Amino acid sequence: MAIWIGMGQTVLAQDGGAEAPTVTHFQRIIFLASAETPLHQEVFQGLARTLPRDREPVFTAMDSPDAALWLQSADCHNCLIITSGTRAAESAQGQTRKARVLSITVPAISYERVMDSRGGDPRFAAIFMDIPLERRVEIVRQHVPALNRFAIVQSPGFGTTPDNTSLREKDDPLSLLRFAAKEDDLIPTFIQASREADAILTVPDRRIYNPRTIVSIMMTTYRQGTPLIGHSEALHRAGALMSIHSPPQALGREAGQYIQSLSGPDDWVAVRRHTEVHQVSINRQVARSLRITVEEP
Repeated sequence: MAIWIGMGQTVLAQDGGAEAPTVTHFQRIIFLASAETPLHQEVFQGLARTLPRDREPVFTAMDSPDAALWLQSADCHNCLIITSGTRAAESAQGQTRKARVLSITVPAISYERVMDSRGGDPRFAAIFMDIPLERRVEIVRQHVPALNRFAIVQSPGFGTTPDNTSLREKDDPLSLLRFAAKEDDLIPTFIQASREADAILTVPDRRIYNPRTIVSIMMTTYRQGTPLIGHSEALHRAGALMSIHSPPQALGREAGQYIQSLSGPDDWVAVRRHTEVHQVSINRQVARSLRITVEEP
């Protein structure tokens, strides 16, 4: 038996013939960001620092003039495309036919919407950036045991994932209240939710939580004395009592560790799971203003 080791391949040949080549690592890795923003740059940095130099990915953003060419060049059986953001996941879903695609920096509900037509296509994997509601409630209660009843304000039709359904079934039905809001009744809905709950859990619903609405939401809940529990660093900076989120570089590192766990394309596993890392940011000034005691668990 003879063994030849080439670029990314090990071929075993015996007297009776040769076995099929086994690819030991991806021929090309492309990082496709939804936009060239600091957030996606940080995700990329975390990823690049985790992978060895011979597997360093190429960064491109959807608004880059050469993005389409990079995407086309990486659409091969032994190629990997890492998408960061929902728009990038949509682009890879619609424009690739052969490459493996790992989507990160995307909420579970957004990803499932993008992949609705693909079902369980084994080419596609994802590590969702959002922390499951059940886990967020658990973390909040560790830090502020006095908070028992939680409200969620969402747009109609949002939040029907299995994750949210399981939380409603497993928790006390009175501990998680849901309110549907449209843009023209946003403030009255938050006032009602504030009066009926100890805290409001935010969700990655851009129709509710966006730069146009967040100041009004913060002012409304603050006047009611009801804290917001955010799902992003931006909401923490905006005035949420606490935010439970995954830092961008940590998301990149987690993706890199997943890739490192694979021996190559032949070892690909179409995992779809939530991130295993999170950070808890506490706004002590807001806690003092609302007279809320936040404990270290």
